[in-house]
Amino acid sequence: MRSHKHILKPEDRSQGAGDSANDWMLPFSTLMLTLMVLFASLYSLATMSSLEYEESLSALSDKKDKNKSEREIALAKSMKSFIEEMKMEGLADVSVTAHSIKLKLASPVIFESGSAELKPDIMPLMVRLLNHLKDMENTIIVEGHTDDVPISTGRYRSNWELSAARAFSVIHFYIDRDIRPDRLAAHGYGPYRPLMPNTTELRRAINRRIEITILRGA
Repeated sequence: MRSHKHILKPEDRSQGAGDSANDWMLPFSTLMLTLMVLFASLYSLATMSSLEYEESLSALSDKKDKNKSEREIALAKSMKSFIEEMKMEGLADVSVTAHSIKLKLASPVIFESGSAELKPDIMPLMVRLLNHLKDMENTIIVEGHTDDVPISTGRYRSNWELSAARAFSVIHFYIDRDIRPDRLAAHGYGPYRPLMPNTTELRRAINRRIEITILRGA
């Protein structure tokens, strides 16, 4: 008895090929849709300001983290508003990242030349910051920076000592107002971490500064 082999007709082969195409077309279209949504989300985030971005992340956090993030955002907004109200743009600046909130203050705003004593004019800003920090647990780091022009005072032997003394003045302001010392740290960098080369008087003025950094999530 002769065996009969099934012969695959052209239309059978084309039908099989069609089924195979349908099998991969659906996952591919789903992948493309997912990528489009992802890129649209990234583009949207790229066009938001840093504070708007932080607010959107806060909405996705759990309750404890959300409360902490909301306090941090409120602090940054309050500092920015105060700087604008007092017309301190160019002398004070607030920057926000995922890891910290940094307040930069030009030295002439906060200290007299060669002095580490806080000026009375800066007290309203210091108190505004205090009102937020006392209800938070974040670590606070204060850095003092100078330009590279040598100082010649009987009290400080170098810019390094002056920058450290200025940082400690800010630290003691908050310790004296019941901010726990274990939340505070002070660093004096003298002229060794300039924002720009000390080649002009304007650049030297920019390098003379205090930076108050509030660590986020700490």
